[in-house]
Amino acid sequence: MRYLIVLFFLLYLNSVVSQNNHYKDSVVISENKKKVIQHINPKPDSALYYIRKSFKIAEKSNYQKGLADTEYLYAQYFRRTQQTDSALYYLESSARRSEKEKYNIGAAIAYNGLCRNLYLLTKYNEAEIACNKALININSDIELSYMTKADTYTALGTIYARQDFIEKAQVYFLKVDSMHINKALRPDVIAAAYQNLGGIYLKFDDPDLAELYYLKANSQFEKLPAAAAEYYMSTNNIELGKLYFKQKKLNQADSILTNSQAFFFKINDLRNAADIGTTLAQIKLDKNQLVEAETLFTKSFDFFEQSNFNLEAATNALELAKLSLRKNNFEKSLSWSQIGVQLNNSTNNSLIKKELAFVMADTYTLMGEHEKANNLNKIGYKIKDSLSQIQIAEKIKEFEGKYQTAQRDKEINSLKAENELALQQKKNQRDLLIGGILLIGLIGVFFFILFRNRKKTADKLRELDIAKSNFFTNITHEFRTPLTLISNPIEATLEDNTISDKKRQQFQTAKRNSERLLSLVNQLLDFSKIDAGQLKLHIQKSNAINFIAAISESFAYSAEQKEINYSLNLNEHDQNVYFDRDALEKICVNLLSNAIKYTPEKGTVSCDAFIENDILQLKVKNSGKGLTETELKHVFQRFYQTNEQNQGTGVGLALIKELVDLNKGKIQVESAPNSFTTFTVTLPVDKISFKNEQFIESKEDNTVIAPAATQINTIETVETVETVETVETVETVETVELVDNEQPILLLVEDNDDVRLLLRQTFEETYNIVTASNGEKGIEAAFETIPDIIISDIMMPVKDGVALTQQLKNDERTSHIPIILLTAKAGDQNELLGIEVGADDYITKPFNSKILMAKVKKLIENRRLLQERYSQELVLLPKDVSITNIDEQFLERLQNVLDSNLVEPSFSTNSFSVAIGMSRMQLHRKLKALTGLTTSEFIRSQRLKLAAKLLKESDTNISQIGYSVGFNDHTYFSKCFKDFYNCTPSEYAKK
Repeated sequence: MRYLIVLFFLLYLNSVVSQNNHYKDSVVISENKKKVIQHINPKPDSALYYIRKSFKIAEKSNYQKGLADTEYLYAQYFRRTQQTDSALYYLESSARRSEKEKYNIGAAIAYNGLCRNLYLLTKYNEAEIACNKALININSDIELSYMTKADTYTALGTIYARQDFIEKAQVYFLKVDSMHINKALRPDVIAAAYQNLGGIYLKFDDPDLAELYYLKANSQFEKLPAAAAEYYMSTNNIELGKLYFKQKKLNQADSILTNSQAFFFKINDLRNAADIGTTLAQIKLDKNQLVEAETLFTKSFDFFEQSNFNLEAATNALELAKLSLRKNNFEKSLSWSQIGVQLNNSTNNSLIKKELAFVMADTYTLMGEHEKANNLNKIGYKIKDSLSQIQIAEKIKEFEGKYQTAQRDKEINSLKAENELALQQKKNQRDLLIGGILLIGLIGVFFFILFRNRKKTADKLRELDIAKSNFFTNITHEFRTPLTLISNPIEATLEDNTISDKKRQQFQTAKRNSERLLSLVNQLLDFSKIDAGQLKLHIQKSNAINFIAAISESFAYSAEQKEINYSLNLNEHDQNVYFDRDALEKICVNLLSNAIKYTPEKGTVSCDAFIENDILQLKVKNSGKGLTETELKHVFQRFYQTNEQNQGTGVGLALIKELVDLNKGKIQVESAPNSFTTFTVTLPVDKISFKNEQFIESKEDNTVIAPAATQINTIETVETVETVETVETVETVETVELVDNEQPILLLVEDNDDVRLLLRQTFEETYNIVTASNGEKGIEAAFETIPDIIISDIMMPVKDGVALTQQLKNDERTSHIPIILLTAKAGDQNELLGIEVGADDYITKPFNSKILMAKVKKLIENRRLLQERYSQELVLLPKDVSITNIDEQFLERLQNVLDSNLVEPSFSTNSFSVAIGMSRMQLHRKLKALTGLTTSEFIRSQRLKLAAKLLKESDTNISQIGYSVGFNDHTYFSKCFKDFYNCTPSEYAKK
């Protein structure tokens, strides 16, 4: 039986052909491992008959290795006929079957083929993984293994070359050359390496060496049988023609390329024909034959774009943009440029990115839009002559770190210089005064100089105030991130039931102090905003007395712990008045916490409040040591402490004074040594007093949940959005291999390395993690991977979390993805902004890891419930499955595509993605998220549901039903139907 299979394999050898430049053809493995010469057949459909026969024989005898080999041959046929999805399916199946049977060389060859198909689709990471799996399975020195290893090195080199990692690519091609020197390789294998080395040296601007390697490749191809030699030499002549074009040998290039293109059209290899068309178009352009050039560029673009060869499509779009600019058609030039940018996003080719930037810059210059042109020129020059995006990113990242350090040092030095500047001001004034007395005749000049000096000094002091305010703002923002990194391990340790009581007490102390530090951070933020005039009142109408009562009652427990006689005297006042809830809360909390803090055990504390004549009066009195006259004068001064032995920073009372002044009120203090201290606050509460302030709608619930006494001063404030000038960096998206395909994909977008590491460690056991270091890279990563959920910081360089959320929630490809915003920007308004742009949740730093994990899990579970609902439906019901209006529109459009194409046998995942306007991966991830099915499973399920309906409603025979719903193989239809419905079609029809 096995020899019959081998016979069919040998018959097939006359039909196998490779689609790409690197010549990976089917290799038949017989019992004696004889060397097989490969041939090219211009009519590959003739092979299909023998492949099917081979498969049936292997299947009938349950010969698994034979099945693996024929699956590989199926893949080669589909690849030759440009049915990429089917080729990928059979290559994956062949690889899995070979590995299961420990058929190592079969697995190596299958993974090699898979690698080559994937890199043509610009799926470079997946291609690299497949190539490495091929190398792992090569564990013997037989000739076939040696050839496959060399061929896999060539594939890896090609992957790196297509990403502009030229030096890395060169290493792998030279490895193949070394293998050939050690032991002669098959002509087509070593020729592929030579051809690629020619391409490397062409990029290094060494045309003579490039030509040498191209000619060496042809000399190897000539050793093959005639048909194969013609194919491979035609392929190599594409590169040789490009070289001659670069050397401006236009007629020589035109001749060699035209002959090669005719050959590829003859064998229906449209990819190579389109590739040649691009270069021929460039030749026509150099000859000033613009119409012919545009026609050739457009034909090549159409083929590459429809086939999802994005790198080649982007190249032709770039050329069409240049051509349109040359014809002064500016709108068309910009349109082609934008198409090129979109296509290049998936490949991230730096050379194309640079050229597109320069083309658009030239276009905008001619249109008179110089600002846009200038910005694009900056982008173009930034990546000019770049061979490695990673190296650029590291250099710029290093520079950015130095820049930020220098900026902070500058701010600190400016603060230190403040006193010196003030002294210098006094000295200047004194010197000018003496000069004025001595030079009476120059009084006019003196006053002019004095005025100018004072103005300069005042301006400088204002600059210092702004620098100081920005310094505190930046520092306090940065405090929140390390607080997150401190509080999360503390929380995790306190949840551990195995730690000792002593350790628990130590960590509880650390927790209290981290909360205290957060309180100080918030107070410093308030100061910086007050100084900069950025802290605005938000006035609303509510019951102020009830509000104060809720806050003051929360301190009863703290008073009871110190056996303090704590009394409240709050006159009932049913009328709602106007006040800022956040400011009044901070005032109450600080006064009461200080009163209890400085009252000795068994002392007294009282809180009185009433409203009279539209004035709110709040009085807090406590017994104790009291304040001296000197202390009374400085008690509201920032950072002043009544006693060096006292704990505290002297921030709280100073903040109260600033808040009272901001609310147009007054604060007074009375004290008697060793007796009492009383703070009295009066605030206007009528609408007229705040006519120039911002009013917000009152909440129906006028009560407040006050902070616990052990967490005093942790009330978070509304932060202003600071504009931070940064050095733009070119960064790469950090990803990890998806070890478990069943685990959800979690995208983490965070610019702080430590927080990103903390989040990764928190989720890596249950999620496949993808990370990005800013919003722009996060958006790119989201489009590339289509994750199941996203956690993003808000304050990031390039693009922030709000911009990320807006873009992803309004894009059909990513609108279904839940997004949690994680940020140091505290306050209701910031949270409201996050929710309004479409975020599913909002968490403030420092955050509780357990709560964050629970929120992530719940959001994903909600999506899975919707997937389960879909799997039970006979037809697609968008309103039952979708999450947003955009998702509903997508599913309705999806249904329209299915209605028009489902019954067509040629309707594949490729044509499905083209019809819906997404890449195959994006459509796959989108469908997986909404329905729980891959694209292929989705199409198959829809066909099977339609078949089930026909089985129940018509008398058509089962074979005809299978064909009518898009299955062109009756056996395959029956197998799929049984897998889906747990019974055969005939059994189903009888139910």
